Amino acid sequence: MPLEPLMLVSGSITLYSVIRVGVALHSMRVMRGIQSLSPNSKTFLDLTTLQDMAAKYNISAEDLFHEVYQAKRLLNRKSEEGISVSSLQQLAEFMEPYKDAFYALFKLISIATVLPVSTASCERSFSFLRQIKTYVRNSMADERLSNLAVLSIEAKRAKTLDAVADEFDSRHKNRRIVLH
Repeated sequence: MPLEPLMLVSGSITLYSVIRVGVALHSMRVMRGIQSLSPNSKTFLDLTTLQDMAAKYNISAEDLFHEVYQAKRLLNRKSEEGISVSSLQQLAEFMEPYKDAFYALFKLISIATVLPVSTASCERSFSFLRQIKTYVRNSMADERLSNLAVLSIEAKRAKTLDAVADEFDSRHKNRRIVLH
């Protein structure tokens, strides 16, 4: 069934394009929020940018307002003492002892440190799946595809399995266990 176009004053657009624009705007607000948490950014701890990100993750704007003000004062005091923060990771480590006092801000910092990694690993997984399931291997069962995908994605860990098996074999001289 085709999508019914939504009528606007300037013309017609599809529901798909409305959703796509909405997702793009949401993503831009979150990315601007992450940028605003980076100490080297021009918009570092900019309240309006952080409030857009906070709204997405159900974080109180009022709490965030007070916490950002106090966090700026704390960072200024610490910079006068010679302690500087120059990356998002350093900001997260710096704010760790104060996470109860800066609950909303620390929650945003935690999201900002994890979010880019989680989406990159997902994209990497689909890239590996595309390499594994080629035209030749198209008839492979789901269980085998899943096992090959895990081995491919976790290749570094899979290589250490041989070392673990060798270590186990060298410590246990039981000939009934054949590992090689």
